[in-house]
Amino acid sequence: MVDTLHRLAATIAARKGADAGSSYTASLFARGLPKIAQKLGEEAVETVIAAMQRDPKAVTGEAADLLFHLLVLLDASGVPLADVLAELDAREGVSGLDEKAARATVPAPEPEDAPRPLASPVAPEPAATPGIALGGPAPASRRRIRRG
Repeated sequence: MVDTLHRLAATIAARKGADAGSSYTASLFARGLPKIAQKLGEEAVETVIAAMQRDPKAVTGEAADLLFHLLVLLDASGVPLADVLAELDAREGVSGLDEKAARATVPAPEPEDAPRPLASPVAPEPAATPGIALGGPAPASRRRIRRG
């Protein structure tokens, strides 16, 4: 399987600069990273839908589309497939929960000369204006009398 992914990644790289009118892969690169990311998301959703429908054949096809678009996104992002595979190798044998905890980042402390807020960042409570914000009756000064 890894050989297949490496061959596909090489094919994607080779088609990157091809004519967008004659290559779907080239057309994705021509449209840029946002479109590539959008397509990857669409393929992920289609894979999930196929899985929820319990359709193994559809899952297989959608998963292939998902892997293809992931490889396009990796290339467009400048991330070699080998780096992703190395990351997977590094995680092998590590509990998923432990690995996730190791990725949790602690926010960096702010420099001492960083500007500080003057007040709490909590939004102020809205003014209680009867008849408008709270939906109660209008004050007597704004009531209209209808005649006839």
